[in-house]
Amino acid sequence: MPKKLLELDSRVYEHPVDREAMKKLEKLPGFDKLTNFVMNWAYVKWQLIDLRGSNFRVTEQSCPELYNQVKNIAAVLDVADFPEIYTEWGYYVNAYTLGYKDDTLLTIYSGAVDLLTKEQLDYVIGHELGHIKSKHLLYHMMADMFAMFANQLPIASELVLPLRIALTYWHRMSEFTADRAGLLACQDIDAAINTEIITAGVPRRYFDSVDRDAFLEQAKEFEYLLTGAENVIKNISVLDNTHPWTVLRAAELIKWYESGEYDRIINQYAAVNCPHCNFEIPGNRTECPFCGRCLE
Repeated sequence: MPKKLLELDSRVYEHPVDREAMKKLEKLPGFDKLTNFVMNWAYVKWQLIDLRGSNFRVTEQSCPELYNQVKNIAAVLDVADFPEIYTEWGYYVNAYTLGYKDDTLLTIYSGAVDLLTKEQLDYVIGHELGHIKSKHLLYHMMADMFAMFANQLPIASELVLPLRIALTYWHRMSEFTADRAGLLACQDIDAAINTEIITAGVPRRYFDSVDRDAFLEQAKEFEYLLTGAENVIKNISVLDNTHPWTVLRAAELIKWYESGEYDRIINQYAAVNCPHCNFEIPGNRTECPFCGRCLE
């Protein structure tokens, strides 16, 4: 069981490119007005209704094992806004979150439940709960809406192109933050990287025999390719994508893990029991907030 990370603030593991992209996004003219419009648009509410009417709802009664797994990971990440949970048929090793204000929904594809180990599924669930904890959902829905406009209303798409590009770019950067949340949730770097390998397309029959080190080498080599002309190609090729390349995500996660930041956060926020009153408190406390006694 992963350690609970009490009083964990998403800003301590937020990827800097996520933070910078959001700052630029918030400075765009009209962004605040657009945000308020989206929050009150009936289309957004209809999306949530449609999801609730189409998928299987996971509760403590209907599917206790999966419900408790999500509940445990929410406790590990100290997520206050616990979502409604659904499963959707599809053999994608993936999940997604939707919502706005206090109405949040987590949907897990059946393929993720069937194909992943418990630890790998913890990583996927933690990634999605990370989006909730960082309050990414509304802006994600806005990015999806702009993509829809681009397909259905090409003329309108040109008018909002700068905002659309900025939103989609931020969406990609936010995935790096959520990947870090996923690792903090499962607390198993091997499970996290193996999930990325599976997501990258490894066939089921090779799940147990694929050379993980070869994938890590591929991830590190890929970073060296992203210079000069190759970097321009990268920016153009992912312009409309809401997620970064899988290999790049793995490389970024490995870099963060090896930097020591992961261990620092675990050591600082992992729950310990007060030796005097036995209540759980963050490991970095020098005084128990419950009994008031000093901790050695």
